Amino acid sequence: MSSRPRIVIDREGNLLADEDARLRLGRRAGDFELAAVLPGLVFLLEKEGPKVAMAGEILTRMTIMEIGNMIASAAWRGELHVIGEHHRAMRFDQGALRGARSNSPDDRLGEVLFRAGVLSRAQVREIAEQVGPDSRFGELCVKGGYVDAGELYKYLQKQATDVFFNALIVDEGSYVFVMGDVETDDEGTTVHLPVQSLLMEGVQRIDEMALFRDKIPHADLCPQKRPDAPDPKKLDTTATRVLELCDGRRTIDDIARETGYGEFATTKAVYHLIQQKQVDLRTPSNVDPDATRALVVQFNDVLQDIFMAVATYGGLDQTRMTLDAWIQGSGYGPYFGEGVDEFGAIDPERVVTALQDVESDHPLEALHQALHELAAFALFSATTALPRDQELTLARDVNTRLKAIRMG
Repeated sequence: MSSRPRIVIDREGNLLADEDARLRLGRRAGDFELAAVLPGLVFLLEKEGPKVAMAGEILTRMTIMEIGNMIASAAWRGELHVIGEHHRAMRFDQGALRGARSNSPDDRLGEVLFRAGVLSRAQVREIAEQVGPDSRFGELCVKGGYVDAGELYKYLQKQATDVFFNALIVDEGSYVFVMGDVETDDEGTTVHLPVQSLLMEGVQRIDEMALFRDKIPHADLCPQKRPDAPDPKKLDTTATRVLELCDGRRTIDDIARETGYGEFATTKAVYHLIQQKQVDLRTPSNVDPDATRALVVQFNDVLQDIFMAVATYGGLDQTRMTLDAWIQGSGYGPYFGEGVDEFGAIDPERVVTALQDVESDHPLEALHQALHELAAFALFSATTALPRDQELTLARDVNTRLKAIRMG
């Protein structure tokens, strides 16, 4: 958690505040009473301000769970603030969650719609740039035809639920519960979600995610179907759909977006698929498709020039056959295909696809070496078709160009 603003009280009772503390206190200027001075606690209450029912430190991951249960059981009306790395506030009334807001980027409506697969990352940015005093993000989504009003309300409920669940797992910081109606700059959308149901689901999520994390440390791993997988047993609809997308390239986050199931449900499905030996986990490929294409294109230019030189002297077919045989014999066939095309080039898209399955810390370096070998053998193959002077000229040109090819 980020460090808190600091205030020092000297022995004469003078307050010395750092810059952050002064800025935050300045936004709450008013007339306050000293309500309590206890070991480890100085408590100020604003005159004529809202009534504070509870305030304290978050001691464990269960602290907010227990506070939420107390609020729901007592059917209190007010707002619970959970302040950790981020500030989340939730409005309660008669045992229901009536609204929630947060300054965490992960809790924004755009992120909710992105994780649900409704918006792309580019669309989230584009809509966010249009947000202003008279145009909210959700309204712009409806106007843009991305969702209708009913769907928007469903995602606003999902946003409030996510804020609630994210607040439950905060294990360091502080909390404050303010009774009654609280004025804010942005009241947000009103929802009605039973708190006890949310708490029960929250307990389940906390317990199950702790179990899942033993086998699935994070959502950036890629589940891949096992070729020797036994027949699956009693897979529910969620697990069946997730299994269809376990191609070793999509991360758990990707699958969660594509299906709209969310991270928790997708992680749970992947966990059960691992238990049934249906999938294995692999780290995501660190191959940059654009850099791969650019590298292949540079080598293709060299290969095509070699083939043009050979074509002049009628040895094209023999050179191509020799080169294709070398590709298959060298073991590079899965990456370069059956061989080169009629102009001496290999397919960049095939290389990009094949390289995604290579488990290497430096796949682009390995490709660079393989392409060098391919170009060197293509030059060697051309020697039987070229006069000696043309062979030397081509060799000098090719070697100079190969040295100039760099990765990235």
